[in-house]
Amino acid sequence: RGVVAGYDARKSDEFNVSSKRFAHLTAAVFLSKGAKVQLYSKFVATPLVPFQLLKSEALCGVVVTASHNPKQDNGFKVYASNGAQICAPIDDEIAACIASNLKRWDGVAELLDQPSGELNSAAASKVVDPYATATEDYFAALSSSLCAARGSNKASALKFVYTAMHGVGYPFTSRMMTEFGFEEGKHFWATPEQNEPDPEFPTAAFPNPEEKGALTLSMACAAKHGADYVIANDPDADRFTAAEKVGDKYLQFTGDELGCLFADWMVTKHCESGKSAASGLLVNSAVSSRMLAAIAKHHGCQYSDALTGFKWLANCSAKLCEEKSLTHLLAYEEAIGYQLSPMVKDKDGVSASGVFCEMAVHWHAKGTTIRGRLDQLSKQVGYFATHNGYFLCYDPEVMKKIFDDFRNGGKYPTVVGDLQLSSVRDVTKGLDTGTSDGKSHLPATPKDQMMTLCFKDGSVITLRGSGTEPKLKYYTESSDPTGSEAAQKRAQSVAEVVIQHVLRPAEHGLQPAKTG
Repeated sequence: RGVVAGYDARKSDEFNVSSKRFAHLTAAVFLSKGAKVQLYSKFVATPLVPFQLLKSEALCGVVVTASHNPKQDNGFKVYASNGAQICAPIDDEIAACIASNLKRWDGVAELLDQPSGELNSAAASKVVDPYATATEDYFAALSSSLCAARGSNKASALKFVYTAMHGVGYPFTSRMMTEFGFEEGKHFWATPEQNEPDPEFPTAAFPNPEEKGALTLSMACAAKHGADYVIANDPDADRFTAAEKVGDKYLQFTGDELGCLFADWMVTKHCESGKSAASGLLVNSAVSSRMLAAIAKHHGCQYSDALTGFKWLANCSAKLCEEKSLTHLLAYEEAIGYQLSPMVKDKDGVSASGVFCEMAVHWHAKGTTIRGRLDQLSKQVGYFATHNGYFLCYDPEVMKKIFDDFRNGGKYPTVVGDLQLSSVRDVTKGLDTGTSDGKSHLPATPKDQMMTLCFKDGSVITLRGSGTEPKLKYYTESSDPTGSEAAQKRAQSVAEVVIQHVLRPAEHGLQPAKTG
């Protein structure tokens, strides 16, 4: 069954390393053990690897990418045989294998050319290049299952501007747009300064579409073309974001707003195909908006939350779909990641681009806009607002003490300040005071601190320690039927109460978030 390996366009001439070189090294390791290897001959958007893994029934997949990280970073993304990223216990098992194999294996170096570090001709003849067939299969499968109105898209007068953020996305997202009926030069244009892969990221030191100012060039390009929307991928094209023209400015959607819009769209299309809403499943992360649960209730479909990260989201959806004979409609996280198809068990910014633009055409034909549809949704299920932030906490023992003090030996408080609690979900301990058996449905994370406080007014706040930075993060959300301003005030008020009575920054030496 073997491995599927892909890579982005990152490289460092100074150190003679690149994503391609790491991918070739990976291929050499597998070849040295007689394994079948599918190695993309060109850089690919990340979703093409999990797609090909499932299609070819490979044993595992690898993408060498650092996604939207700064240029000096790189990473190694691993998928299991089910097409989703690995999670416990596989990750621990791999770590143990690494620790017991620190000496380089024999038979690997002989397969690599020097100084390029790529497979030599003899080794290259033993790998399969899936690029041509996999890309064709990917576009055919995703567009046929997700595009419902190609004719309307083709006839639309809407205009879009796209940015690849100096990454690999352009050839894939532009092709997906074409598959959906949109014509480059008529319906969409690429931002020229950020169109081609460039590992130096010259116009975006932090090539994350969420970062302030990241869409400045694409918005200027959009203004030049009179575009209605800006759409963007991160450098490996697994994430997606968008901005809509409002007056003379482009207002970017939040990750939660896009997630809820995609959910509404996917449920509607599911029902229009003659299927029951109750057979559809929506999933988001525990720190994403509860508006998704309200949308699921409004439409009558199934909902679950999952731990943060697509290794949890995709596996959660796959498990529930198999156990309960459900249809995957959407999994998303607020960090602009969206899985719209069970054929790609990871976030996919390429397919999200096509679906978003088709959504825009549909809602404009109905006399509104995508932002207008969001307001309609809010009137139906409530206006939701978030207030998020973090404190710097450099001492892990202090972090643990803050959470343990609240746990109070298992006797969780029922009030925080003047706020009445309805339940506490302590993911670290695997407990939930709001369930009949007192257990959390999320996997316990004994190595990481995470807790969600649910209040009787419907507000929630999740507290969690970052796994990669010395940060204690908080995610607050409230809703109000009258408007977003009232919801925003309530969310901020809840956060302030929890900070004062639970986090107690002065007492614990917590430093406020850095600004500027």
